[in-house]
Amino acid sequence: MKFFKSQKPPRDYFQYVWLLLGSLILFSVLSFTQTKIVIGNYELKDSGIRNFFLPEVLPLANIADTIKKTGGNDKVDSSAQKFLLIGDSMLEFLRVRLNDYCRKNNHTMNTVIWYSSSSLWYGQCDTLKYFINKHKPTYVLLVLGANELFVKNITTERAEYVRNIVAQMDPLPFVWIGPPNWKDDTGINDLILRYAGKDRYYPSKKLSFERTKDGAHPKRESAYNWMDSVAVYLQTEARYKILMAKPDTFLNKVPPTEILKPNPPF
Repeated sequence: MKFFKSQKPPRDYFQYVWLLLGSLILFSVLSFTQTKIVIGNYELKDSGIRNFFLPEVLPLANIADTIKKTGGNDKVDSSAQKFLLIGDSMLEFLRVRLNDYCRKNNHTMNTVIWYSSSSLWYGQCDTLKYFINKHKPTYVLLVLGANELFVKNITTERAEYVRNIVAQMDPLPFVWIGPPNWKDDTGINDLILRYAGKDRYYPSKKLSFERTKDGAHPKRESAYNWMDSVAVYLQTEARYKILMAKPDTFLNKVPPTEILKPNPPF
């Protein structure tokens, strides 16, 4: 007795080919148009086809950023500043030290802490702009990036958010204080540098820190030394240099602070 293997008509194979081809075209269109499709509670993610064929070239900060930009100069502004210190939980102790610098140099300040925040959060909303409009600072200090040290493909995944954050602070004088790395990051510091420029970005990763038990947050004294280093940068290297003489005594008092709760998990 002979057994014969069943064979599907050739047209069935063509149907599979057309199905696969149609799916490829669909996902390509979604990727290139950056369209979001939500089915129930599930959102179809970008296939990344667009980035494969047309990888985003992140524009470096203007060449003037690496030298000197019009409007910035070597003169130190000794007038009283009004700081907005805003960002993630890494600024907990920075705010205390900065408050004493304000007392010494006739500056004032307000603080906003958004726990567990990242460029993904600040870059998708107008929270930063809201507090700028509310407090009307003359100088913004942003502490952000520690919660995204290890994000994959961050130079493409977070570029638009970093760009939006910088745009919200412009044209005010600002410095983006980079995260206090405890390990090498996947690119968040380079991304901040690209859009802020080296005279509006303080590379905290170059410092050594004593950490709390979580292994990430600097201890109080270490954070105070961190702020001391940022103060030197603000007076000597920042695009908009301001008087930041070191206090003779420190009161270590918490300045006016607003606390924002973490976003719910995505």
